[in-house]
Amino acid sequence: MIVVADSGSTSIDWRIIEDAFHVRKAVSMGVNPVYQSVEDMLQVFGEVLCGLSDKEGCLYFYGAGVVSDKAAEAVRTALGSVLPGFEISVDSDLMAAAIASLGSRDGIVAILGTGSNSGLYQEGRITGNIPAGGFILGDEGSGAWFGKQLLSDYIKGMLPEALSRALEEECGPLSYHAVVDRVYRGEMPSRYLASFSPFLKRHEDYEYVRGVLEAGFRIFMQRNVLRYGRPDLPLAAVGSVAAVYEGILRSVAAEFRIEVLNVEASAGDGLVRFYQNQNIL
Repeated sequence: MIVVADSGSTSIDWRIIEDAFHVRKAVSMGVNPVYQSVEDMLQVFGEVLCGLSDKEGCLYFYGAGVVSDKAAEAVRTALGSVLPGFEISVDSDLMAAAIASLGSRDGIVAILGTGSNSGLYQEGRITGNIPAGGFILGDEGSGAWFGKQLLSDYIKGMLPEALSRALEEECGPLSYHAVVDRVYRGEMPSRYLASFSPFLKRHEDYEYVRGVLEAGFRIFMQRNVLRYGRPDLPLAAVGSVAAVYEGILRSVAAEFRIEVLNVEASAGDGLVRFYQNQNIL
């Protein structure tokens, strides 16, 4: 048995591969070892994997926040507590995105979901990475970045009046103190910020919203993709934000003469194909 997990901060896409023809899917809350303890992650993993605790196999976990050996070991410890009979491999969500969207082809891979990240993928390895920076120092073009721009303009009274009213009607009271408390003191602030992305999608016809989306992707290109200095390579993007705003993403990439090869909402299907093609089963 092979279990593949593609984890973002908001959700985990699980694929349980029993043989070449039977693949079960499950979705759970996401985890991020930067913000969460082993105990927190253990609770999330247990809800999905408890039925496999007496099985044996391999588990390949790819996750946001797996940015160090310490973070990888924390995830491995939590998974090992739930699945003691499995061999467990932990790597970054960036590697998952590259495998799923580029396969054996060289290119630049981008993750655009709750957060954002990018990497130079060559000969099956991530050979370069512009640090993502997280929702405070980076994450350009992500759901968290868009949410941060929206809330910043809202609390400063810079939103179009009709859009401001719609935000209050759809998302409930948003007092200055409540917003600041959620962002600076709440759990998983990036997830909170990214939760406003669906609101932006519903109001995409507003000139203001279109401008925020274009600006986010433009800054992502400038501060990440272009800095690899490889205009000859295609860009592949994975993540909910990339998929939802694919048209705008492609339009902005074209401004910089960047070829967008693939856009996928999740790396899950691509990872399943990869492991099935490796004749592991």
